[in-house]
Amino acid sequence: MKTAYVAFLLVVCAATAHAQSAAPISDLTGTRPNAGGNPDEITVRLGLVDISDIDDRQQLFTVDIFVELEWQDPRLAADGDGVVELRTFAVSDIWMPRLLIANDRGLDTLLPQVANVDRRGNVIVRQRLAGALAVDLQLRNFPFDTQRLPIELVSYEYSPAEIVYSDDSELVARLDSFSEEGWTYAVLKPEPNVYRLKEGGRGGSGLTFAVTADRKWAYYIFTLALPMTLILFLAWMAHWLPVDVVPARMGTASAAVFSLIAFGVSFRLTLPRIAYFTDADRFVLYSTLLVLVSLAAAVATIRRASNGREEAAERLARRTRLAFPFLYGVIAVLTLTT
Repeated sequence: MKTAYVAFLLVVCAATAHAQSAAPISDLTGTRPNAGGNPDEITVRLGLVDISDIDDRQQLFTVDIFVELEWQDPRLAADGDGVVELRTFAVSDIWMPRLLIANDRGLDTLLPQVANVDRRGNVIVRQRLAGALAVDLQLRNFPFDTQRLPIELVSYEYSPAEIVYSDDSELVARLDSFSEEGWTYAVLKPEPNVYRLKEGGRGGSGLTFAVTADRKWAYYIFTLALPMTLILFLAWMAHWLPVDVVPARMGTASAAVFSLIAFGVSFRLTLPRIAYFTDADRFVLYSTLLVLVSLAAAVATIRRASNGREEAAERLARRTRLAFPFLYGVIAVLTLTT
């Protein structure tokens, strides 16, 4: 009987000890390790595996990123002989800094949501994310623009007085291996910030990672500038025809106008609905004005020739032929400098 009683006490004590050791993990998930004291320090290491697309029209860029979060939670320390060096917990069973990516527009998580904890209570959470992020593209200098592509990390629960980011936080990337090859990339230093939805709000502790992307403009020389130059060349050719060949002059001038309008509209559809002119828009606008001036000169030349003033018509055509290349140069300068 005495042996059974002792065995019963041992079972009760073991169960109580197990419950007490498990309680801190489940009971403290909503309380940060340094609650009431200094801010908890979080180290964020972000590996930018790939940028597979930058969508000008939708103002999105598609990424593949690997994220590593690290902090210390002394409440998870365990130095007993029976404790393994590295333990694994579900992230729902421990305290987390409640981080999200503010400009997320469809990221998928690709790894199990677990945390590794060593005997000293150092916590490491790793995750891989892939999908679209929003970006406010500044296209005034398109196609000679440089864009800043941010990954805006923010705590939706804790302010800068509660969590801070360590100086060891960093963004690393193999810039020459990105799938989106129309740009030249560079990594920027992480920037701590306070994320607020309204002025004067409490604000969440944020950390912004970013890369700059310089657009490779040579492609647009062949797809925009060269076709537009050919249309202008067509308008210029109308003034080399004999002044008395009315159908050919009018047909050539009109074809240049219609070609330019169609090309300009199709090009603008590749960009988002922005309320300002880009460099490319200015080039199209100035080219349109030059073609309209050319059409007006062609009509004036034909009218003079039809009234028997062939010499005046020839003189106007000759002046237009000389002025056209000069005006084209003015267009190029205005496009690049305004």
